Amino acid sequence: MYLIDTTKVKDMPGWNGLNIAWNTLREINVEDIRKEAELPLTIVCAGASEVCQSIARRLEQGTQRYGQTGPSPIHLVSLTTIIPDELRHADLVIIGLDRNVRLSARELTVIEHLATLNLPTVVVVWGMVLPADAGPLHPRVAHARLLVVPDPDSPDTNRQLAEAILDRLPASLHLAAARRLPGLRSVVAQQLISSVSFTNASYVLATALPEQIPILTLPFAAADTLVLTKNQAMLVYRLALAYGAPPDIRERLFEVLPVIGGAFIWRQLARTLVGLIPVWGVVPRVAIAYAGTYTTGVAAWRWFAEGEIVNREQLQAIGREALALGKAQAADLVAKARNAGNQHIGRWKRFGQNFLQKWRRKKAR
Repeated sequence: MYLIDTTKVKDMPGWNGLNIAWNTLREINVEDIRKEAELPLTIVCAGASEVCQSIARRLEQGTQRYGQTGPSPIHLVSLTTIIPDELRHADLVIIGLDRNVRLSARELTVIEHLATLNLPTVVVVWGMVLPADAGPLHPRVAHARLLVVPDPDSPDTNRQLAEAILDRLPASLHLAAARRLPGLRSVVAQQLISSVSFTNASYVLATALPEQIPILTLPFAAADTLVLTKNQAMLVYRLALAYGAPPDIRERLFEVLPVIGGAFIWRQLARTLVGLIPVWGVVPRVAIAYAGTYTTGVAAWRWFAEGEIVNREQLQAIGREALALGKAQAADLVAKARNAGNQHIGRWKRFGQNFLQKWRRKKAR
């Protein structure tokens, strides 16, 4: 990680570039995003005391710039005293089990009762290796996500735990969960960056062909840039909230524009160059949309996570990685689009053939 004095960075974007970005960003209504980040959240962890305490500690602690925002949403309860019906309003239930602790009849009954509530559930088994021929979960808890942790001290454990929880927690609560639980933030950030990058790439693919018509090129390109930039701006704001930053959008944007301004300008310049490529340039354009958004997201992520300002060389390295990912995504998207187009063409051909056959039979009568 490199901490760079912003007064000494020679590659900062010019004021005109920042002013254009700011004028675009300030038009966005972020109230809905802010409300999403402040949604109430209740996570109940029941089971072996040491396992649940370890899970809570891993989720609540982090080394980021911003600590936990608000009280912890995790409630530790005992399987022997819990009343399952009182958990009907929980957003997520974590059942923490220790392979060395045998469950009592009462605890097994409670788990079965919890299963009937059909709440989003993660079953974490501490210190156990799952046999290779292990079958599916018991039907009563088939809706749950099973996470078996052979070695709790493994460096991958925290990430695996975060991924399992986010897999079952409703997507509408991911932002609020990351804001209040630092242990979820890096995984949420990765998911946000990938999702918005894919969205922007898909959007460019949908608008790429109309832009090849000369008379439509200018208006479509302008709308294209506006949509991509706004999506990137909303990504940056979500990353800020996910990492516990104060929700004032104006302060967050002024804070981060020197960091992401280069990424915005890099994306715009790259798209301008690729826009000169004729129809066969659809794949590069889609790749650029993905890569530009990814680069912007990673630059903002590093800033909100650790206060790191990426310099020009780092930005180029991120851009190369992002472009490689973008090319793969673009090739996949274009292939799927062509396949869908061929299916539509096939259906129309069959429709035309059937219509022609019916018309010929009717005429022969």
